Amino acid sequence: MMLSKNDTILIVIDFQERMMPHIEGGNEVLRNTRKLIKAARIFNLPIIVTKQKKLGDTVEEISDIIGEEVIEKTTFSCYKNKEFASRIDGIRRKQCIITGIETHICVLQTALDLKEAGYEVHVAVDCTSSRKKYEKDVAVKRMIQGGIFVTTAETAIYEMLVDAKAEEFKDILSIVKEG
Repeated sequence: MMLSKNDTILIVIDFQERMMPHIEGGNEVLRNTRKLIKAARIFNLPIIVTKQKKLGDTVEEISDIIGEEVIEKTTFSCYKNKEFASRIDGIRRKQCIITGIETHICVLQTALDLKEAGYEVHVAVDCTSSRKKYEKDVAVKRMIQGGIFVTTAETAIYEMLVDAKAEEFKDILSIVKEG
């Protein structure tokens, strides 16, 4: 139930130029997501990034630290995209942390499909949002009802860090203290 840096994949869903200006609390979501991505790099987590066709490129705040090839999709659930499903299944890790836009559409559907496929799914709720707050709120409740774990970026980071004596502690501490 707790995240392990040796068994986790970070999923970054659809942080795109045409959507972000309309997202409730978008700047905070981007700030928290950047922290989680930077921590994922320190922990050597595999990262999978997606973008919804026709919604523009990934926003600079994310693209400047990602570096991974972005999977373009038309499906709302990332797991219904063959390239995504093939990539995540090929990694052979059981835990997923999901970040992304929008909570009530792509994040929700991806989380539920991954859970059904046998993954342990954690959604970092401070790294996801929707255009309307109530849409996110309902989606988070639905995910909990579906057996998805809700977390935050900082909680996930410290679960994977485990111990203040860990070799990554100093680097992680500097990330957590950002913005």
